[in-house]
Amino acid sequence: MLQASNTIQAILPFLYGILLLGFANVFIRPGSNRTWIFPAVLVTLLLHGIYIGLYTITVGHCLLTTSYEMFSLIAFTLLVTYAIVEIRPKEIAAGTGTMVSLVAFLFQLISSLAARGENPMVKNPIFSDPYFNVHVTSAVFGYAALTLATIYGSLYLLLYRAMKKNTFGSIYEELPSLGRLERFGIRSSAVGFIFLSISILFGVLLINKSMPISQGTSYLLDPKTIATVLTWLVFGSTLVVRRIAKVEGKKLVIFWMSGFALTLVSMTIINAFGTEYHNFL
Repeated sequence: MLQASNTIQAILPFLYGILLLGFANVFIRPGSNRTWIFPAVLVTLLLHGIYIGLYTITVGHCLLTTSYEMFSLIAFTLLVTYAIVEIRPKEIAAGTGTMVSLVAFLFQLISSLAARGENPMVKNPIFSDPYFNVHVTSAVFGYAALTLATIYGSLYLLLYRAMKKNTFGSIYEELPSLGRLERFGIRSSAVGFIFLSISILFGVLLINKSMPISQGTSYLLDPKTIATVLTWLVFGSTLVVRRIAKVEGKKLVIFWMSGFALTLVSMTIINAFGTEYHNFL
């Protein structure tokens, strides 16, 4: 089973590379055939999902214990989120697809190259805890969705500025319209909010299960926990503001993109220097 997992792991960068070339070709040559891209995305996700399943069964934990494992999970979650939010068989937007597939390809390539010759041993018993696996995996899905929302927001602002200055060139032809970019960004925010909600819930369950009350309180006050909750609140507020206050367009995009600053701080500075309970890699 481990051999099958390793074989698929070696194939995955080629699959992501094919997606990248396909999206880039359509982006550069808009008239090119794009009907095969949607099935290719499904095949890539299917094989990557099989790889994750085989790997988890073989070593007893999900892709969480090393950086190269996490990179593969990030590539998978980013493409899954993109497929959920945007991709349709007859509505392939090569502009956003190129960006997503490029990031996913790089992460999976690094993961597959770094994993060669590594022994996937569990470093910490917590990696075998189902609650922990759901907690961290859903967090990765959530951050991938919020990253995608930021990509849509950035493209929205670029396209909005180009249209205001009447400098709308051919490079924008393969981007979704402003309305679709906003809609896709809201979908991404919703997906990210849902997965972060699941992550927070299982984090609380994990505390109740494995920690005394005093230590659990310290965990809740950990900077990483606080940053995650604040990010969750920002993107949750985005959905509420749009639904209740009817805020749309540029103001809404800037509002949800402000949450990405918290995401960056949470995944870089806090991970490196400010967290006591989340530095388990």
